[in-house]
Amino acid sequence: MAINSESTAEKVKRLRLQLDQLRTEMLAAEAELDNQLEDVQAFEFRFEAHVGQMLDELAVLESEVDNYLTRIKLMRHEQSLADKAQPFEPVDEQFRQAWRHDPETAVSQKRSSPPPASQAQLKKIYRQLARQFHPDLAVDEADRRYRTDKMAAINDAYQARSMVELMALAKELEAHESRRQAVQPVDEEMVQALQEEVERCRRRLRAIENELQNLPNRSMVDLALQAKLAQREGRDLLAEMVEELERKIARKSAERDMLRSQFNNL
Repeated sequence: MAINSESTAEKVKRLRLQLDQLRTEMLAAEAELDNQLEDVQAFEFRFEAHVGQMLDELAVLESEVDNYLTRIKLMRHEQSLADKAQPFEPVDEQFRQAWRHDPETAVSQKRSSPPPASQAQLKKIYRQLARQFHPDLAVDEADRRYRTDKMAAINDAYQARSMVELMALAKELEAHESRRQAVQPVDEEMVQALQEEVERCRRRLRAIENELQNLPNRSMVDLALQAKLAQREGRDLLAEMVEELERKIARKSAERDMLRSQFNNL
């Protein structure tokens, strides 16, 4: 009895249906990932704009303080070898006196407000284009090269904050897809290209699912959750962090300046 074999046209039809299903699942998974990442990424932006630079500033100050302490100890040791060491008042006590007598000198300068994160429209169309133009969605090598070039243009336009260029690229994609679908041949090369695309979509889908699964392990997720809970209580967690860092920076700046003056007078 003869075994029914699948014709090339039937393979193409089956693979296209399979590919459409995979793309639908992939787009849904990407949308879910985008939704979960949106709040975290917005919080990361706000954290870096408000807190990140202050943490860097505090780290530099702490390094400078440690450096001056080490250098002062070395200078004291060298002086003790040459002659009788002069009475040395502990740094902590000197710092407390300086802070108590002149607190105004420790107040950090007013920092300029961070740039507003008003990129919602740009980000929305960028994500849409990135999903549509992604090279992994190509059906053949020519289409892959085209998509790779366009993804580079999309990235350049997004970096330049050019909505006009992004909109032009969106229109170009629609025209490209219409032309491609009108001239697609039905042959073995198309079958192979579709099979490769199916595998690429499966890999991409697995990657998205893994990212969703590992999302709770991101360092900012827990902090973003705490910020949400604080907001429900009428508190601004980032503002509280900024105030605390300003106090630490002010005290550390005063300590650094005192140690520098002490070192220069040795």
